[in-house]
Amino acid sequence: MNEVQCREYLDRMEYTGEVAHTPQCLNQLILAHLAAIPFENLDVCEDHLIPSLDVEDLFEKIIRHKRGGWCFELNKLFFELLKSCGFEVMTVAIRITWMKEKMAPLLHRATVVTLERKQYLCDVGYGGPGPKGLVELSNGEYEIQGEWYRVQMHPSYTDGTAVIEKQYHGAYHEMMRFENKKAEDADYAIMNFYCARSEQSFFSGKPVINLYTAEGNRSLIDQKLIIQKNGETVTKECHSEGEKREWLKEWFGIEKQSRE
Repeated sequence: MNEVQCREYLDRMEYTGEVAHTPQCLNQLILAHLAAIPFENLDVCEDHLIPSLDVEDLFEKIIRHKRGGWCFELNKLFFELLKSCGFEVMTVAIRITWMKEKMAPLLHRATVVTLERKQYLCDVGYGGPGPKGLVELSNGEYEIQGEWYRVQMHPSYTDGTAVIEKQYHGAYHEMMRFENKKAEDADYAIMNFYCARSEQSFFSGKPVINLYTAEGNRSLIDQKLIIQKNGETVTKECHSEGEKREWLKEWFGIEKQSRE
């Protein structure tokens, strides 16, 4: 990603500050990304496409056409931005285990950044319950945007396994786990294909859109719009394709041509 593209990306995120190699700056970049670029799977569930993971295609879609994407798209493009800005980055493949009774497969992409001899998980492609900021990969409990997370690092024969839990109704529940080692683009191509085509994929059959802001969370899942703002929640049911298009533009900044 060249300097001009980096500036376009930062403008898309409405990030106007300097890019410094500090945890504070990295956290602000994550928050800016989450508030400006939605998680969305419309290419898959509406157009039945397998999203391209080519960097130029992602840049055109997400930055120039002001769309969103899912983890394989959003976290790849964010990885490229951080790398181009001089951060020490590594991509990791993750098992999302949140509220699952059985061990989940590797179906999520995120980024590990090394700063000041510490490692941090950066994830701008989870959506809803995911951490809204940097997660330090060190044993302990951390408050992130008013929510509590617990990190447990387990030694192994590779580079160690990280387990991240989230506090929910007063108890910690496992949210994700991953081996703290580099994953390859070829691995994500398979995951991307599976999530787009498998009938077992949560994202292949219905729209899932999510955007986090400082005021709260916005989501559109299938036909239900949920707006959380300053501690209050409003729920609406969608009754037409036209109404959904209006909601996509109003609440998520997505303008996508109607199929009607």
